[in-house]
Amino acid sequence: MKGFEKLLSPIEIAPNFVLKNRMIKAPQSSWRWNEDCTADGSDAIAMYENMAEGGVAAIDVAAILWEPAGGIYLGAYDDRFIPGMIELNEAVHKHGCLTIGQLHHIGPSAGSTPDGLPPISSSTLSEDEMPVPKPWCQAPRGLTVEEIHEKQRLQIEAAVRLQKGGFDAVEVHVAHGYFLDSFVSPLWNKRDDEYGCQNVENRTRIVREIIEGIREACGPDFVIGCRLNGREFHPTKQGITAEQAAENARAFVEAGAQYISIAGYGYGPTPFRYCPDYFPYPEPDPFMEPFMDEYRGKGLWTAVARQIKDAVDVPVITAGRMDENLAERVLEAGDADVIALGRTLWADPWFARKVDEGRIDEIMRCTRCASCEDPVTQPRICRVNPTLGQERQLAAKPVAKKKRVMVVGGGPAGMECACTLSERGHEVTLYEKAGALGGRIKLAAMIKSGGCEEVMHIFNHLTAMIEKSDVEVRLKTEVDEQLIRQEAPDAVVVATSSPYRIPDIPGIHRKNVFTIPMMSKLAQVPLKMFGPDKLASMSEKFFPVGKRIVIWGAGAEGAQCAEFMRKRGKDIVLVAEDGDVGGLIPLKYKERIEPWFNRAGVRVVRDATVAEFGKQGALLRFSQGGEELVPCDSMMVMLPEQRDPAFFDMAASLVDEVYEIGSAARTRSSSMRSPTDAAWAVFCKASSRVPSCQCARLGGTRSA
Repeated sequence: MKGFEKLLSPIEIAPNFVLKNRMIKAPQSSWRWNEDCTADGSDAIAMYENMAEGGVAAIDVAAILWEPAGGIYLGAYDDRFIPGMIELNEAVHKHGCLTIGQLHHIGPSAGSTPDGLPPISSSTLSEDEMPVPKPWCQAPRGLTVEEIHEKQRLQIEAAVRLQKGGFDAVEVHVAHGYFLDSFVSPLWNKRDDEYGCQNVENRTRIVREIIEGIREACGPDFVIGCRLNGREFHPTKQGITAEQAAENARAFVEAGAQYISIAGYGYGPTPFRYCPDYFPYPEPDPFMEPFMDEYRGKGLWTAVARQIKDAVDVPVITAGRMDENLAERVLEAGDADVIALGRTLWADPWFARKVDEGRIDEIMRCTRCASCEDPVTQPRICRVNPTLGQERQLAAKPVAKKKRVMVVGGGPAGMECACTLSERGHEVTLYEKAGALGGRIKLAAMIKSGGCEEVMHIFNHLTAMIEKSDVEVRLKTEVDEQLIRQEAPDAVVVATSSPYRIPDIPGIHRKNVFTIPMMSKLAQVPLKMFGPDKLASMSEKFFPVGKRIVIWGAGAEGAQCAEFMRKRGKDIVLVAEDGDVGGLIPLKYKERIEPWFNRAGVRVVRDATVAEFGKQGALLRFSQGGEELVPCDSMMVMLPEQRDPAFFDMAASLVDEVYEIGSAARTRSSSMRSPTDAAWAVFCKASSRVPSCQCARLGGTRSA
């Protein structure tokens, strides 16, 4: 069983609901349904079928609406949704995978509502009383008892439709600050009637009555589960405790719930919600400190899952940043019975099968880049899995005509493209002028080592896949006109990095001016010797720059460099040539970094550029007029890349098919936006097909 005996073992939830292993897809909104909230023929069906084929035991289909709401969710509030549900479930079931339909209503966590009315909740709260301020939430309206009964009826009827649509189970959603959670959470529930929060009987009443109603309507064989917050974090410490969660779980099981799924939630000025990974960045908020032990590698909800498991006699499902090794330890310890995988399966839908088949080194792991949450109200994308939600369009079908393809540039974009082309049957040679593959990814990993993205997962995965592929790798080889003529390829993919902008100003060549290419070169040997994490740790004691630093450029490179340097005790002035700070940093990180700059004493200067750098420091020139001399010891130039068309144009003069990907194409609208796009384009032309997906418009990935 490949060393994961517990993870790969079956478990019976009910006689008609037996999981073939202990891995299920965690409930997450995909936003890949049709715009009318139907499933019929939608991209979501192909996405979930791919996960089912990838080996998970069950898929928890999240956020199924029991009444109309804004957004591209799956609906269950009318019989017209049933045919699409049948299509979905037939696609998943044929791979031996079960389905769970999670009923959903955002309740008081709505930032806005389609009708402009206040969101609904257990209680009417003023803006000052809300656990989460605007714009995250709006002051909600509490329901009357009659309205509560009506909402219960709608959920029960929706469960009946799920059953008719072929789902194997229904999940009552009592987590994440949503509608039903507002009744069990003291942060939301201020009622003084039978649905108040005075005791466990009252606060669980609405959920217990829904469970009992579903059982009566759907019969004894339809499985009912419940997802709840195992713990809630709030600066006032008034959220659900682990002890209260155990009481809630026990009450739900007594009402008929056949499994309990554990989640959690963090409220406050900036809620970390159900996905807290981004909120220790750049530093955790004080109210997160009780949460950090779980965050640092023990499984986000493991501790509270164990408390709940000790309180109930049904299987308990837990989740939270688990790889196969941690999942096995959690199961072996008896802390939970089943592991729910969320972004793990966005990144690699075949995670479960690879674990089962012992192909651990082939797993593409989530890097916590937050692209899938940026914003969460748009169709899910994944930086490391550009096929997510586009499984039909980007299926790796064998080519009709093999081509000889030169991929120029051995960074992550080139490596990914080379692997994809080879998988589809082309003869691929990957050229890299340096002595190793990976580009600047190790340097990026060092800069991001303080609680941000885990970009080394990209390097490790692509290195393993290159080694297993038929791709020929030529290191220390610079591609020029002569080599292209000599090789005479059918297609060329340009995956070289673009040069960073280094303006020719007085003083730019001084010894205390550092550019990205210079730092990349300086770090090359140390990174090879020590690795990104060790080198980042060593840099806390020594970094060859002065105490006072002007960082010119406030995009992703400059902003994250400023964070890195400030944490090493440097005095930082960050110069933004426009009003933006953070550039293409995903929103979940970007919205936290500038407030941290304010707290950490990083000065941000907007709408300015560096006109000169001399012995006294950097002379700033403001776009609205005026100058300022900023005293400093060093300057770091972190201005963005600029496309150099020379190589592309040369290649295009020699070869009919030439594509640009990655940073080489960042400013070229007609080029491929991802390695998969380029590979698809080559495939389409090789098979005499016109790509219906329009390669240049695909947004499935952000090249590293």
